[in-house]
Amino acid sequence: MANILSQNEIDELLSVLTSGKDTQVEELSVDDPKTAKPYDFRTANKFSKEQIRTLHFIYDNYASRLSTYFSGTLRTLCEVEVLSIEEQSFSELSNSMPTPVVVSIINMPPLQGSCLFVISSAISYEIISRLLGGTGEVQALDKMFTEIELSIMERIIKKVLALMSEAWERINKISVQLDRIETSSQYVQIVSANEPIAIITMNVKIGSVSDIINICIPNVAVQPIAKKLVMKTWYAEQDFSKKGVYTNELKQGLSGVTLSLRTVFNEIEATVKDILGTQVGDVVKIDHNIHTPVTVMIEHIPKFKGFIGMQGSSYAVRVTDILKEDTEDEPDV
Repeated sequence: MANILSQNEIDELLSVLTSGKDTQVEELSVDDPKTAKPYDFRTANKFSKEQIRTLHFIYDNYASRLSTYFSGTLRTLCEVEVLSIEEQSFSELSNSMPTPVVVSIINMPPLQGSCLFVISSAISYEIISRLLGGTGEVQALDKMFTEIELSIMERIIKKVLALMSEAWERINKISVQLDRIETSSQYVQIVSANEPIAIITMNVKIGSVSDIINICIPNVAVQPIAKKLVMKTWYAEQDFSKKGVYTNELKQGLSGVTLSLRTVFNEIEATVKDILGTQVGDVVKIDHNIHTPVTVMIEHIPKFKGFIGMQGSSYAVRVTDILKEDTEDEPDV
């Protein structure tokens, strides 16, 4: 990377150029490209692109559900959209979290440990104000939440966490449960400071107020279902798990379909004159040996071979062979 001049160096260079004096230019030393540089392997990304893409799929669905719920509950137009899903260390989230803020520590079994559901104070006070019959014009966002306000938020949070469980159903069945609510980041140390986490940032617009909701999912938490967060694996497992269900449904649907079965002898040739001259009582000689099996047709498709006989007072065909449909050889390319 090229060296960047400081402000003092820029001022000095400009003064020399304006004065017209000759100056000696020093050659810049270029770093040896082969020089090894220290690298901290703890900073490597733990969430793959496929996992981030799957989380996008889940929380885009969740944002749609959340928008519908807020619009119906708060009786105003609400919009929720996923802004970004990024990998950070937990310390970055903890240091950037304001006070006060509504932080819900949640459990998401079969995910390990705890996750965070963070609602900004602006959105929290907007929800509380509208639920209590206000216009939503919030003032003094830096004041601490009262016990009554936290009790109201707890009821809302339990509802929106149930929607999150529904959003996860297509990937893996997860039961999202509220553990406790805090209003300061110093009481939400769910993992070590250097632990990588996925931050799902959603923009929430309620009336004229717009702010964010953050969802924090540690990397260690998703390990039990890490393979299911890869879309290719998810589709493969989904198809495999539903194959038996589809087969049973197909069998049940076809079980009541009526088909015609008929037995045919070997074909013979006859002239139009012979056919037109046939009368009742005439005998038609067929070219079919008694020891040669007849063909049983299902609709127009030959399916079985068998022999004609009697069962009680009725004619019958005993099946001796099952015919498979012939497939023509594909031409050479």
